[in-house]
Amino acid sequence: MPDWITNLLMGPAYAIGNAIWNLIMAMVGSVLVTTPQGFSQEAWNFVTNQLYPWALGIGVALLNLFFLVGFFKEASNIKENLTWEILVNQGIKVIVANAFMQSGLSIIREFFQVTSILSGQVYLNNIPPFSTEDIDLGSYLFFFIFSAIYILVAIICGFMILLTVYGRYLKLYVMVVMAPVAMSTMAGGRGLEQSAYAWIKNFLVNVFEILVIAITMAVAGKMISAIDFMTHASGLMNLVNGFPAILQSLFTMILMTAAVKGADSMLRRSFAL
Repeated sequence: MPDWITNLLMGPAYAIGNAIWNLIMAMVGSVLVTTPQGFSQEAWNFVTNQLYPWALGIGVALLNLFFLVGFFKEASNIKENLTWEILVNQGIKVIVANAFMQSGLSIIREFFQVTSILSGQVYLNNIPPFSTEDIDLGSYLFFFIFSAIYILVAIICGFMILLTVYGRYLKLYVMVVMAPVAMSTMAGGRGLEQSAYAWIKNFLVNVFEILVIAITMAVAGKMISAIDFMTHASGLMNLVNGFPAILQSLFTMILMTAAVKGADSMLRRSFAL
């Protein structure tokens, strides 16, 4: 069938919807294997060369203050005696906090690099293909009735996934700046040290979220490809199997979006973070 007849019957929805989704998925695929250092070199340099040293100075000053607060809090606790075990425990936490102040940025970089490599090995550009290449009476019927819905779903779902992936980098940049101040609370003993543990858990969630997203998209792609939407029907059904094929495309976009949006909460619940 000539292209002009196909375009006339189906309208621009077919090309626009697929182009939007495929473009956004290509952007997401490239970001999944990118570290925060490579995602925005300018932002990373600003964080590490200007903001992080400023926060590090504050963290070092607060480390000494929190240590004194923790020591006097333990010494003034009349319910418990100040034992050597408490002093050793406090000293170990101070050493750990100092070690992070010295090499925290290197440790953070290693986490970023590891998750980037793992995401690339899992994802492998495995986006489930759309089935709308089967142009038949069912395809014409769908786009005649639901063309606007097709484009709208492609735009909304695509940008929700893109914003979820891109927004993760902004959170990581901010968390890098917060790291020295948060870790300095570890020297404050019981109560204050909870801030350091909260930062560690939140950091791990945001770092490994990209890996969970990559796994989710890869598994969802395999799962959707295995579902039979009557795209291989025979006989009279073969004349209209383009309709369920396009429904499969809509289902693909919606399922992938829901899975990506739920990756953060799934990771937190799975590891109690």
